[in-house]
Amino acid sequence: MRGTFRLPRRSWCILAIASVLAGPQVPLHATAQTKDGHNEDRTRDFTLDALEAYLDIEGDFRYSSIESKRTVAPQREVRQRNREWGFEESFGLRLGGSIIDPRFISYRADLSFGLTQDRFEEFGGVLSRTDSDTGTLLRYDMRLNLFQGEKLSGSVYGFRRDDRINRRFQPTLDDLRTRFGTSWTWADKTLPMELSYDFEDSKRRGNRDRSDDEDFTESNLRYGLRWLIDTHHTFKLSYDHTEREQEYQGRRRRFETSRDLFTFEDELAFGGSHRNVLRTLIHWQEETGDFARDLFEIGPQLTLHHSDSLQTLYKYQFNRDRYQALDVETHRADFQLVHQVYSNLTTTFGAFGLYEEIEGDVRTAQYGTSVDWQYNRRNRFGHLYANLALAYDTEDVEGGGGRRLVLDESHVFRDPVDVTLRNRNVVVTAVVLTDPSNRVVFRPAIDYYIYNQGNVTRIARTRTGRIADGDTVLIDYQFNTPADGQLDTVRVDFSLEQRFTNGWTPYYRFSYRNQEDDTSFGFASRADRTDHHRLGANYKSKRYAAGAEYEIFDDTVDPYDAFHINGAVYLLQRADHSLDASTRLSRLFFEGGVDDRNVTLIDVSLDHRWRINDSVSTVERLGYRYEDDSIEGITHGWDASVGVEYVWGQFTSELTMDYDRLDLPGSEEEEFGVYFRIRRDFGDLLARR
Repeated sequence: MRGTFRLPRRSWCILAIASVLAGPQVPLHATAQTKDGHNEDRTRDFTLDALEAYLDIEGDFRYSSIESKRTVAPQREVRQRNREWGFEESFGLRLGGSIIDPRFISYRADLSFGLTQDRFEEFGGVLSRTDSDTGTLLRYDMRLNLFQGEKLSGSVYGFRRDDRINRRFQPTLDDLRTRFGTSWTWADKTLPMELSYDFEDSKRRGNRDRSDDEDFTESNLRYGLRWLIDTHHTFKLSYDHTEREQEYQGRRRRFETSRDLFTFEDELAFGGSHRNVLRTLIHWQEETGDFARDLFEIGPQLTLHHSDSLQTLYKYQFNRDRYQALDVETHRADFQLVHQVYSNLTTTFGAFGLYEEIEGDVRTAQYGTSVDWQYNRRNRFGHLYANLALAYDTEDVEGGGGRRLVLDESHVFRDPVDVTLRNRNVVVTAVVLTDPSNRVVFRPAIDYYIYNQGNVTRIARTRTGRIADGDTVLIDYQFNTPADGQLDTVRVDFSLEQRFTNGWTPYYRFSYRNQEDDTSFGFASRADRTDHHRLGANYKSKRYAAGAEYEIFDDTVDPYDAFHINGAVYLLQRADHSLDASTRLSRLFFEGGVDDRNVTLIDVSLDHRWRINDSVSTVERLGYRYEDDSIEGITHGWDASVGVEYVWGQFTSELTMDYDRLDLPGSEEEEFGVYFRIRRDFGDLLARR
């Protein structure tokens, strides 16, 4: 089936407006003649200092296809194809000026009005459907600055824009963002204050049966106060009220959360040269809705500088958390000593004690100590770096066997190794994954899946989800504890590297962790041991970079041996022409874990930028991934894009083509897209007077 677009009659209105702008301009300044015949400028309440216009035409076509093979009877292929066309014509103005006086109100704005036509077709699957839409589009980016330079000053802004989000080996997303807000400042020498309000609405749309659709709305009211009691004593207070709503990809339910957060901070510098600091921080948060968390935190911290080479820190922290039906109260005390010997050796000694109680359930006492040495020294070959850290802690648990809570445990996904949660006997239904901002909540079975290996919980990302290789996630979860038990943990970390002046850097890194829990057994056993060795070398010069590493990961959960080779070549490094290529090869051998398997992983990327002349420039990117898992099969991924920009006088044109393909065992998914844009700028219309 072919789709055809005819330019709507309303579109000719935009072209007519543009043609008028190219004609004679009406003077914007009025003058009056005095009795003696001289001209005199009249005082104006409104000034227009800059006025530019442009005409913009954009088009977009996307085709996506998904094929999957059923592995159970009846075995058959399922194929779904989507096609989408989009066309926009818009006319815009960029202007700036002032009202009454630039110090009273100054403004700037980028305004655009357009017409849109869209068509969507879907074939295959359970049903086929077609949808089309036409309408108007308003884009703007406006800001008013009020009373600049005065004791009370402020600003008001509004923003609405369409963006494109390119995802590696996945379809591109359209992101429509709307923001507006205001901020005000009271510039007092003793008691400065700030007040602001911001609202944001983001709508993301995909092309795979629209299953990538996502809505996000957030409003934030913030008040801040800073009291400068004297030169060395400061008190800060802030209040945040946030309301958030989000509809996640693939789900119809909306998640809503409302939060009130009070923050108090007092900082006092005292002693000789006022180098000693007493800092007290208080957080009080109340939330309602989904994933709501109430907390109260207070933490005084004292830092004493005894000399230029000796510093000590004393800290106490009290937390009260209510999250997912758990009421947790925690007391923690820390002591730290930092000693500097010349500029080469730094010794850090630490000790802590912790008591945690879950209301009506588990009580935990934990204490430990650590010491860390960091050494660096220049030598005739380059620079030597060394680090050794030792730590020990013991944990005693009392109670009838209940649950403990973990918030914001950080992990990084690195293919093909899955993430392992640090605690055992995790309650799988209570696991929540978010991005580092805590704004995006990932979806089980769509973005990731969870599986247990004995009493160990592991998380694997899905290749078609929103978590990419190398992404960091924060994980909240609950885990069951034994009725009574003691857990002892020993950690040793060591690293040594020599950075030679010729570009070579050989290194060795060692990490050891051993947990022993002799008093518990069966499902509650928490014994764990990790012995991790990495030996390698890197080389870097202006034109080349390379590295090789051999890795031994001896672990009670999923041990493996691996070697990694990576390289990069910078073929061209000019300001107007650059060409970079890089590759990575990893070979992993898993033995003794949930499965004995071998994995080969190859990544290749190419990045080319060329400004041919003042009129023509191009950008080309290519990414390829090959993964061969002896159990799960072979995966291929392609991500390619080509873009050309041409400038001719006041005309600017852009053409971009991208192709994404992901071949997984049992399914194939690909998307092809073409995007073009033609823009005509009319320059500063005021300069034509």
